[in-house]
Amino acid sequence: MLPQTLVHHGLFPTAPAQPQMAISVELLSFYRALFEHSCDAVNALAAALSTYYTRQGFRVMNHKVSVIIPLFVLIVLLTM
Repeated sequence: MLPQTLVHHGLFPTAPAQPQMAISVELLSFYRALFEHSCDAVNALAAALSTYYTRQGFRVMNHKVSVIIPLFVLIVLLTM
């Protein structure tokens, strides 16, 4: 019952029967996006953030489009 409750609340249990810990599904989603783009550290972070926010339903644009993007993404893009 506890594992189902954790999953219902957006957490992934670390054991099938009696989990002592749980990991946020959002964190796992971000880790997946980071892993998919892990060739270069700065580019990987920028691409992973872009993928993560896109999957969350946000519109993420590159620096050539005049759309407001999160400040930390802008900083990463400017340091490339």
